[in-house]
Amino acid sequence: MDSLYGKNTIKNLFGNEKLADLILDHHNVKIKPQVMNVPRKKIVIEENTVHEFFYFIKEGIFILKKGNQIVDLIGPTSVIGLYDLFVGEKASLSVISLTPAVLVKIGKEELLAKIFSIQEGAIFHINYMHIALNSLISHRNLLGLPLKKRLLKVMEKLAINFGSEDQEYYYLPKEMTTRIVANYCNCNVNTITKIFKEFVAMECLLSTSKPYILNRKKIENYYSVCKD
Repeated sequence: MDSLYGKNTIKNLFGNEKLADLILDHHNVKIKPQVMNVPRKKIVIEENTVHEFFYFIKEGIFILKKGNQIVDLIGPTSVIGLYDLFVGEKASLSVISLTPAVLVKIGKEELLAKIFSIQEGAIFHINYMHIALNSLISHRNLLGLPLKKRLLKVMEKLAINFGSEDQEYYYLPKEMTTRIVANYCNCNVNTITKIFKEFVAMECLLSTSKPYILNRKKIENYYSVCKD
């Protein structure tokens, strides 16, 4: 049986969706969220600059970058800005829209006042950082795999998180270009392009044209026999 502060309880009571409910609740501390429509390639937060707002993603996909390296991708119900909790703190990552998006923008001081007006407020931030850390560790582990297996695993992950799947295929969003996939895999674009042609020949990948579609049965067979 899950305890009051067990993993499942924390996830259910203090996840991003519950945080959004708390923000939009007009009891206790009132705040004024602003809904924003964001175009593609919009820099929402720039690394090493001070930002005074948090953002909840209602629609769209965003890239988190450290320098020129993609460290994570996030989508609906995620929160932008909680990496840098304190007022006046410089951003540790850049956040850029990969697709057109809809955000809820909230002042940092307002949000902190709202969160810390309740007894368990700090747990929202702790849970957020726990989820973010696990995501980064998971991706770091993927980067330790041999290149071809790493590439397939990363594309599976992108399809599951941001695209769609059925019993036969994984479908990546069309915005997941070769350059995005290569950067996220920490690999050269030319190398990835060559490997894609090999995957097509093996029928793991349907085509080198976007959107990318993976054959689930073929890649599972590949995993079972590949040594590198």
